[in-house]
Amino acid sequence: MNIFEEVSGFARENHYVDVDDKLDVFVCSIGAHIFNTLNKCSRCDFDPLSPYVDAEKDFTIPNCPMRHNNMPFYTPMSQLPDTRIHIMLRGKKGSGKSILILMFLAERTGLIYSDNADVGQGFNTMMGANSITEAGMFGSVDEEGNIMGRPIAREMCGGFLGFEEFSSMSDAAKKDHSLDMKNQLLTSLDNGRVQKAMKAGWVNYTTRYTIWAGTQPARFELDSGLDRRFFIIDIEMTPEKERQYKEAQHKQSNMGNEERIKLANKTIEIRNWVRTRMEDAVANPPQGVIFTDDVAEWIERPDVRSYEADLFRRICIGYHMMKEEWRGGEPLVITVDDRLRKILDDSLAMRRRVMDADLELIRTTFWLRDLPKSQVVKEVSRMISGGDYQMAKAWIEDNLIPQRWYAEHESQKSGRGRKGVVCRFGYPEEVSA
Repeated sequence: MNIFEEVSGFARENHYVDVDDKLDVFVCSIGAHIFNTLNKCSRCDFDPLSPYVDAEKDFTIPNCPMRHNNMPFYTPMSQLPDTRIHIMLRGKKGSGKSILILMFLAERTGLIYSDNADVGQGFNTMMGANSITEAGMFGSVDEEGNIMGRPIAREMCGGFLGFEEFSSMSDAAKKDHSLDMKNQLLTSLDNGRVQKAMKAGWVNYTTRYTIWAGTQPARFELDSGLDRRFFIIDIEMTPEKERQYKEAQHKQSNMGNEERIKLANKTIEIRNWVRTRMEDAVANPPQGVIFTDDVAEWIERPDVRSYEADLFRRICIGYHMMKEEWRGGEPLVITVDDRLRKILDDSLAMRRRVMDADLELIRTTFWLRDLPKSQVVKEVSRMISGGDYQMAKAWIEDNLIPQRWYAEHESQKSGRGRKGVVCRFGYPEEVSA
């Protein structure tokens, strides 16, 4: 089975609109999730048979289909990298963000939902709460030092967690009871580590969940660091697409029983294929990874930022994990074919459209001007980071400093006192002219 074609065909038969360039990223995310499992899940914090786990006292996951005893095989810089692809869908209300996530994760009907996940068959999946606290997501401890309740990040280890609106997470981070939400989210998305030192004890475990979330443009406030953890999918809305949505809704509502049964059977086929791929990969993992020169050539293009290179490398890994035929027991050779090149090109275009919008706002506002650095930080804080001064400074480092049209230099004013730094917007010859 060509899983990419099957998922796209399933979406077309269900009359989904404008999803072909987006569904492939979800399939790659599933592949990258499996790859991460193969490379890292030989060490599990929740294995009841592990000598590091007290099965009577500690939280355990007795039946995890991804747990294994194989050695890691992908260790660049002698480290165990994380290859999960977390997805952020950005689009206006009604653009279909939730529909895409639910297509895969909806209870009973999702393409990777499993009724038997609790007994070790298939992935654990969940649509996250509309309201959540930092303790509810990552855990807290009682007076005896035991983790209270059922923190989602721990329960969902190895699974897929969907949020129809990511603002439930970002809004919680602004409240007094959840100020640590951002830091815990950053580390858990990056390397899986959740670590909190509290008065009564520690919250300390490693989790390997993958997040797929949606957000509206006005709420797209990825704090410094989160943009490096998420793969961005941009959903543009036009009057023509609005018309197509209405037509699609009419067709979806008028499906006959025969068509519905056919699509239900297709859902089962896709679920079985994904589960079999996961089981085959765990039973017979690769013996190494080889990236060919065409991967390096694509990643070295100038419009790919250095900190984004690893995100696109993960897409390449996930794509090859989901190819038609599984070939374990040998190196996984990562190369760029026509379909993968289109996935990479489309994904980069969406990312640039989203991530460079704030950059373009600052560029056009201050073009051909010299401003004190302190004023620039204040303006960026006001226009972009919602009043967060430290986030504004980090945004300048990540986004303005690399630009050829932006420069910082020491003030040339005479006299005593601190001269300070002046920020120049525009090419030197244009400013001087």
